[in-house]
Amino acid sequence: MPRPTAARVETVRAALRKSARGSHRTEQVARAAADLFQEFGYQNVSIDRIGAAVGLTGPAVYRHFKGKHEILVHALMSQVRLVEELSTVVADEGTTPEEHLQLLLAGFGELTVNGNEATLWRREQRHLEPSERDVFRRHFANTYERIAVRILAVKPELGRQKADLLGFAVLAMFSNTPDIRGNLAADRLQEIQTAVAWALIECELPETDPEATAPVASVRRQPAGRRERIIDAAARLFNEQGFYNVHIDDIARESGMSTATLYQHVTGKTEVLRAVLERGAEGLLYVTADALAYATTPQQTLDALIETYIRQAVGPYGRIMQILAADLLYLPEEEQQALRGAQREYMAEWVEAIEELSGGFSKADARALTQAAIGVVTDVTQDPQLRQRPQLAEELTAVVRAMVLPPGLKPV
Repeated sequence: MPRPTAARVETVRAALRKSARGSHRTEQVARAAADLFQEFGYQNVSIDRIGAAVGLTGPAVYRHFKGKHEILVHALMSQVRLVEELSTVVADEGTTPEEHLQLLLAGFGELTVNGNEATLWRREQRHLEPSERDVFRRHFANTYERIAVRILAVKPELGRQKADLLGFAVLAMFSNTPDIRGNLAADRLQEIQTAVAWALIECELPETDPEATAPVASVRRQPAGRRERIIDAAARLFNEQGFYNVHIDDIARESGMSTATLYQHVTGKTEVLRAVLERGAEGLLYVTADALAYATTPQQTLDALIETYIRQAVGPYGRIMQILAADLLYLPEEEQQALRGAQREYMAEWVEAIEELSGGFSKADARALTQAAIGVVTDVTQDPQLRQRPQLAEELTAVVRAMVLPPGLKPV
């Protein structure tokens, strides 16, 4: 496929760097806060900490913003404006549908790799007011629809339904950049992003089955055991509202018991969060180990990993994967490290299989590709509309297979 000149790509990147910097003190505060929110979580960051990041006292921050919530909204709007700027620059600089798409991907790479414009909306949207959340959801939808339109202009044979899924997947991949990054140099990270984006755009999705129907919502069953009821209820509430927005009384009420009875089984909300996340991590390790027991080749191993992760993600316990991504930061550091250790054990299986099948990718490359695939599956399966696609599991299987061994990525 034709590629735009290096000069055009650099023009897009330079325009975004200029827009992102912002010299005004208000913008500096908002950018510092966004970086802190992304690294530590919105609820773990104080006004004093935001001020210290830009050389201000906490009270001095209030000269620019009324409070932390206003900073979050401002930071999110800044990201929206950068994406709008990207769309304008791409339209001005591109001359063909292929160039428009390539420049768009290069721009998203600049925003996420060098500007770190990712994650904030995905994780912190639950701290917005409902009306604010609706506004930002529309912006997010408009962004992935723009990508879908650019993809469709290059590959009209796809049809809009498939282009929508791929547009969402491309945006989700870029949004997961902080998790994908690891120890990769910026240039290599952008190479991986670009290769994965094109692998997504060019992947062969299954043909539509006219007899396929949308999945039937599972009947909510309340577990018989009280501790299991607490874990089940908390998982639903944390997924819908976020850890900090859920109170222990809410969990008790959702569990069908009094708060006093709940405290006979758990010591508090943090213990419940830990139990939810441990259940998800242990469950995934168990079903994966069972599936891998029958794999005798790297390809069979990779196929088993893809199948089991997608099955878990589209099932009723997929919500735990989203909670893990959003709320792990609210556990004590020692407990975070234990759960991250379980994640590393799980990912090691993917990394080894990808290394063996790729013919030269490094561990860092294979890890990045794994994170990209897992992030896309998690985000897609948490979107209410995409979850209703009749062949979602089959489509995600094609998507992940393309992502983990992208044809355009060369070993270094």
